[in-house]
Amino acid sequence: AEQLYGIPKEEILDFSASINFLGPPPAAMSAVKTAAGEVAHYPEEDPARLTVAVAIHLGVFPDEVALGNGSIEIIYWLAAVLRPRRVLIVEPTFTEYRRACEAAGAVCDSHWLHGEEGFALDAGRINPEGYDLVFICNPNNPTGYLVPLDEMISLWKRCRDAGAGLVVDEAFIDFSGGEESVLSWGVSEGLYVARSFTKFFALAGLRLGCLAAPEDFVARLKACMPPWNINAFALAAGEAAIGDLKYMARTWREVVSLREELYKNLEAVPGIEPLPSEANFLLCRVEGAGAAWLAERLGRIGILIRDCRSFPGLGDSYMRVAVRSERENYQLVTAIKKLMVDGD
Repeated sequence: AEQLYGIPKEEILDFSASINFLGPPPAAMSAVKTAAGEVAHYPEEDPARLTVAVAIHLGVFPDEVALGNGSIEIIYWLAAVLRPRRVLIVEPTFTEYRRACEAAGAVCDSHWLHGEEGFALDAGRINPEGYDLVFICNPNNPTGYLVPLDEMISLWKRCRDAGAGLVVDEAFIDFSGGEESVLSWGVSEGLYVARSFTKFFALAGLRLGCLAAPEDFVARLKACMPPWNINAFALAAGEAAIGDLKYMARTWREVVSLREELYKNLEAVPGIEPLPSEANFLLCRVEGAGAAWLAERLGRIGILIRDCRSFPGLGDSYMRVAVRSERENYQLVTAIKKLMVDGD
């Protein structure tokens, strides 16, 4: 964006990446600085301390946790180890599920969500019969819809009865407080839950994620994954981040309030229709010239949004914007309103 628009990156407002606008937890940043003294040494090959801390955070046993270089590594290795033949993916959603499964040789089908229904998911409509794996993102990216816990449990039971595994990507679940996590029922056979430190803890550059799954599968997965896949900085920052309770409470409080305000302000802009969300972003329907046009015009003045053409099933009629500070959200809404009303 800096090269494309000729604007210094320090002056760009990035609403395109759905990362906690508060930045990393202060405790994590302090831990990263301390870890700098360890760069001449190998990190732990099997990081027990962070594994235990993550297990406590998730409410599972340490033997049920596998750490990854971001949750994306977990998803690719999951597909490589399970080698499913047929996969059902709830879409529109994060496109890497399909890429990971197809790379492992799977045929992927879609369970489509519909714009006229606000992309809400009735989990009871998902038919897992004939599939080896079902993928669902909850809350979903890019729609922000959160499937209630009771529906998720019902879906898992139907997958189990049909002989299908259920992969739940909960990369954004912490923004909802975590109470609706399927892990509230604990780890179960055939249930694979991915979590990320990228979004809520704003540690995108350090690459840290995890999988909660049955102990026997975690052992299989770790046996295939490369050693030292978690670097010293990620190890230190991850442990510090999940121990920073004040940061987590502030994030929950501020993101919910700012999201509600941003929703109302965008709803008042002609040609913009935001959808309800339980994550730190809003998916919006864009009328008129389209999302790509709007993204390009905003980019010229140093504001980045995500036009959703790369999400199958959305096209140029939708944009996604992250929730940022009150002042930054105001700048975004003001700029969008001017473009939608006045044009180019």
